[in-house]
Amino acid sequence: MLDIFLNVVLPIFCAVLIGYIVGKIKYFDDADARVINKTVFYVLLPPLLFILVAEAPFEQFDYFYVLGYLGAELFVYAATFCLARLVFKRSFTESLLLGMATAFCNHTFVILPIAELLHGADSTLPVISVIVVDNIILLGGTILVLEMTSKKQEGNPLVNLAKNFVKNPNIMALVLGTLVNFAGFSLDNGFGVYSRFLGNASAPCSLFALGIVLSQQQLGGERKIMMAITFMKLVFIPVVAWLLFVPVFSLSDFWVPQGVLVAAGPCGVLTFVLGIQYRARVDLLSEVILVTTFLSAFTITIVAALPL
Repeated sequence: MLDIFLNVVLPIFCAVLIGYIVGKIKYFDDADARVINKTVFYVLLPPLLFILVAEAPFEQFDYFYVLGYLGAELFVYAATFCLARLVFKRSFTESLLLGMATAFCNHTFVILPIAELLHGADSTLPVISVIVVDNIILLGGTILVLEMTSKKQEGNPLVNLAKNFVKNPNIMALVLGTLVNFAGFSLDNGFGVYSRFLGNASAPCSLFALGIVLSQQQLGGERKIMMAITFMKLVFIPVVAWLLFVPVFSLSDFWVPQGVLVAAGPCGVLTFVLGIQYRARVDLLSEVILVTTFLSAFTITIVAALPL
């Protein structure tokens, strides 16, 4: 376990730690992090998503795995929403985003590089499939609900949803990658070189910027709900995912370890972005992202060491 932590997990999280340190000592600030994040979102991440999907072996896709992981996500999403809304009396929008935070993992920038180190670049289909499903279904569904319930959004919610997808370069990259994959086009050319070259820079840049953002966050006094959501994200959803993968669907060893590894990852920062866009309260969201990011270094190590 120590070997996994030192040689696989810690090197990835060092990008966050370095960003956190330089943010604390004021070498970088929020404005710098916003520029880096904008570069990642519009320039570096789309080529990565494109190449991942374009080269994914969909003929090996196990739809019971997708059903199991999506089922675990939706169950924990709903449970966290109810917990935040009914027990802790948070607003509808904030409860919805907290539910998404427990379900939507930072898989593209944290789990994918760790899975590549653990299992090899040719064995990351379980992680890639979750990335695709989360961006299309979980993200799309959450935006649709936010559009339908936000009083400040004008026009038809379905039209607004379509506009959000069209304006999102990452969704467009997923769609284009899928079309290229099904069409059978080769990427052993300049397009492939471009996508891999820029895409490889997205994870370290994003994690570095995340560290800067987290260095500006302060832990508040809402310890109970923060601890409850952290437990749901780092402990509860991996357990639910394993129960669906093994006793229910009896998936092979190829799918189970990486599926549980994704489930044990930290909250995705995209929930924070949505919170800002839809004018929701984001102080608790930022705290949860901060805590789960650093604690997930240990949960990921434990899951990677278990004989799943």
